[in-house]
Amino acid sequence: MRALLLLMPIVFPNGLAFTLSPNTKCKSLIRRTFVPLWMSRHNAFSRAEFVSRSLASSLAVILFPISESGTSNAFDGGVGGLGKTRPVTGVVFRDPEAVGSSSNGDDVTNELLAPDGTPAFVTFSAPWPLLKSAAGIEARDISGGFESSFVQVAELPKGITALTEVEPAFLSQVVFGSTGKFGMYGVPTDIKIKKISQSTNGMTVYCASFTCLTPAMRESDRKAYISTSVVGNGLFMLVTSTTTARFTKLERMLWAVAESFAAIPAPRSSLRKLN
Repeated sequence: MRALLLLMPIVFPNGLAFTLSPNTKCKSLIRRTFVPLWMSRHNAFSRAEFVSRSLASSLAVILFPISESGTSNAFDGGVGGLGKTRPVTGVVFRDPEAVGSSSNGDDVTNELLAPDGTPAFVTFSAPWPLLKSAAGIEARDISGGFESSFVQVAELPKGITALTEVEPAFLSQVVFGSTGKFGMYGVPTDIKIKKISQSTNGMTVYCASFTCLTPAMRESDRKAYISTSVVGNGLFMLVTSTTTARFTKLERMLWAVAESFAAIPAPRSSLRKLN
């Protein structure tokens, strides 16, 4: 096992500011970063003052295990885990004690709540493993990490009560906003959304193309199906996506996942009520 040094950005009193790479070893970091910076600014403050101010500044050191294969322990957050929390999916489980999703083979079924407290049965089928989380419902290809499906819930805009009244601009704001799964490392760009199907079972499917940033801060062109249904005052969505390069080859499978989505009103009970 090895240990990597993860450091937060440092801002010194004289205005000197820099960010330290999370993949730099301690010795080379000091030799290549601290020393040159101190020498270049030696007229601004003394070595003793430099050390004291460095220790007093907002410096966070986190040691965590890394396997030789390069895999690491997962954590919530944006780049380096700085200033970001887990993405906002709007998912509220009807029973807070039963956090997570139940699955029967490839079928995933959940009881969720709309923003106004209306209970809903939400179900879909996906060929990827289900990731259980208190913050959402997601099935993802953990072998390559390219394909995934996740549930998103949003309150409908005031005056909107029917699925036919939902505009693509609202989907763009909810799914591709800075607090969403695709916006954790920067707001996606080149977003294009179009309606491609409206079925008789109260579901509409959109196709979206967009460019987002990966954890390594590289641009990734992706395409997604966004399946939508309305329960109460909530828009329930299943977002099924992959890279643009893989979309054509996997289009039939991705469409099957998107088409399997359903969100319908569930019987009311006193199991959970929103204030």
